[in-house]
Amino acid sequence: MKRIRFVSVFIILIISFIGYDLNAQTKAPEPKSGFSLTKKIIQNHLIYPEEALDKKGGKITVYYDVDKDGIATNHRVESAFDEQCAAEAIRLVRMIEWNPAVKDGKPTSYTDYYTVDFSPKSYKKSEEKNPRLMLPEQKFPAQKSNNIFSVKELHQAPKPYFANPQVTMAAYLRTNLQFPDQAKQFEIQGTVQLSFVIETDGRASNIIVENSVGGGCDNEAIRLIQNLVWIPGVKNDSLVRTRTTQDITFRIGERNYYEGNSY
Repeated sequence: MKRIRFVSVFIILIISFIGYDLNAQTKAPEPKSGFSLTKKIIQNHLIYPEEALDKKGGKITVYYDVDKDGIATNHRVESAFDEQCAAEAIRLVRMIEWNPAVKDGKPTSYTDYYTVDFSPKSYKKSEEKNPRLMLPEQKFPAQKSNNIFSVKELHQAPKPYFANPQVTMAAYLRTNLQFPDQAKQFEIQGTVQLSFVIETDGRASNIIVENSVGGGCDNEAIRLIQNLVWIPGVKNDSLVRTRTTQDITFRIGERNYYEGNSY
């Protein structure tokens, strides 16, 4: 009996020690959009350097320092197969907003890295299959700083860009929104609110779901925003990064799905 009691106490001590050790470990910084969505955002923004398209691709790792407020600085590449691709990798990683590292339950500074894949074959294939809409040349240059501004701080607010100037945001959403099957099945409806940053290249980054609807609606809202191109915000005659929000409503008609509602 004493032996059983001793073994039990010993096991409890081991579990307690392991738990303490795990709590003492540092949790690395995470993108505010999450790793999975951030990877898609990076791919959506990537502009492959033309001179490198005929070369072999590879991976480029960007290192950076994230302070306890989640601010990343000192982005650098220690080695790369191509200098232009290294510059593009740094540009892409600088866009990412971070949740800071955590140690013992408190935010802490941390040196981390993010790896960007460069595949000329995949890039060419993707562009041939579904060429991305690109912004026309803008009147103002992009601001060199990485600061993010709110709409109210700007001299000119960002607005969606469409090849056909007659198209509106409402028309774009009405035409392109695909009501998710799961939302149809369970008759889920509501308004998804997304917050995101409109970069100086006209595409959205750091997409965060502020109000979730579920049933696949969140992912569909993100898809719609990712496929948009924006004319960037302007401050002091420079294109700047702008934080903004967009509501996307998923509404079921008067008849329900099982009565033949086409949505």
